Amino acid sequence: MMSGKREFSDADTGFVLSTLEPDQLAESKRVAVPRRVLRGGELALLWALRVYVVFMMAVVFWQAWIAVR
Repeated sequence: MMSGKREFSDADTGFVLSTLEPDQLAESKRVAVPRRVLRGGELALLWALRVYVVFMMAVVFWQAWIAVR
């Protein structure tokens, strides 16, 4: 069962970029790409990464503060 998604290779991308005229390429880059709707697990992972980054920033600042004293 296929999900309907097709993966594009570098050759496909190169072919498309080489066949488009400059104004066509510029126009295709202006098309807005909608945001992806994230599911529960993906959101949880992203929030965990955010918390980790904030925690590690606090550790780095604390270590810098201790080193300066």
